[in-house]
Amino acid sequence: MLLSLVVGLLTACFPLGTAADAPPGQTPASGTVRTEPGPTDFAAAADYSARLSGRAVLVMRGGTVVYERYDNGWSAERPHMLASGTKSFTGVLAMAAVQDGLFTLDETVSDTITEWKSDPLKRLITVRHLLTLSSGLRPQEPSLVPARRRNDGAAGGGRAARDTFAAAVGAPMTGTPGGQFAYGPTHYFAFGEFLERKLRASDKPQKTYLEYLAARYFDAIGLSTGAFLLDPAGHPNLPGGCRLTARDWAKFGDFVLCEGAVRNKDGTRTQLIEPALLAECFKPSAKNPRYGLTWWLGAEGNPEEALAPDLPRRRRGGEPEEAARGDGRSVGPDGKPIVVHMAAGLGKQRLYVLPQWDMVIVRFAATSAQGREFDDRVFLRLVLGADRAADDPGATSKPKQP
Repeated sequence: MLLSLVVGLLTACFPLGTAADAPPGQTPASGTVRTEPGPTDFAAAADYSARLSGRAVLVMRGGTVVYERYDNGWSAERPHMLASGTKSFTGVLAMAAVQDGLFTLDETVSDTITEWKSDPLKRLITVRHLLTLSSGLRPQEPSLVPARRRNDGAAGGGRAARDTFAAAVGAPMTGTPGGQFAYGPTHYFAFGEFLERKLRASDKPQKTYLEYLAARYFDAIGLSTGAFLLDPAGHPNLPGGCRLTARDWAKFGDFVLCEGAVRNKDGTRTQLIEPALLAECFKPSAKNPRYGLTWWLGAEGNPEEALAPDLPRRRRGGEPEEAARGDGRSVGPDGKPIVVHMAAGLGKQRLYVLPQWDMVIVRFAATSAQGREFDDRVFLRLVLGADRAADDPGATSKPKQP
């Protein structure tokens, strides 16, 4: 039911701010902690996060929260803006739609968005091009500014195109389909229009993106605090407009960790998306090996370029540099590269899914100059106990055996 998507956020949901948001009398560095004994010193990672504007660190293993801490005025009940961490919901939903027979990844979008048929480049765009950000559409369409209201009826901030989906469909081409990786929101809004047209033409009862998202996996996961920014036409901000609590974002991560299945209380699992289809999200794309279908891959390379896509460095011509640059490899205590599927948002919002460790990690933070110093590789090494491996090998986390 869509009801779970549109619940009010009540007084617990305050506007996103900085560490100065801490209530009077509360020291921003202090926090609320819930932890269970474990082999890894999660507190060291939480300390590192808090020093760099961090607000929350939550660690889940095997579907159970084993560490949870809130700093700088945040709390467990308070939903946080995910910013571009929102994007990864789209890739998972797309694979559900493929399973349902609504479309294929290599289907030509212009067969559905028929006004593209007359454009020599747009007519060649496929679904895969949209989801790998290689469609050639101008990625930063000026009219696609932040939406001004939420789907729970509360006011948001900024101006918006009256219809962001339509604005994306009308965006000009600045590249060729499949010819380049170009990070930006236009691809997502165009996909939203494509999916809604497919739904309207189908026999499914859900006819909007949010209805389908709720029915396909949000309700089953139990994401009860979700709220999306909407444009005046009622379309959700797919690339950056969802708020969730740390616990709820972790539920989504666990769904991905379980390869598209929901853990039931009796220990069984309910499969909602075929594992082989969901795995398509985590295959390196042709134009950026650090990006799959709406997910960032790995913890290697320059963290600001490879892992902070909302803050790309720019060439003199004004275009973002490719996010695949960088050197170095992030390795775990076993000396092997860390396999990471990551949803990443402005301000270093993070959802890490680590299949080797049967682990999901959520990190929230204020957007600040200090916060830009946060390094994903340092954080993950602290979480996994790699820094103590040389002195105390028995203290490190052990990856799950294949």
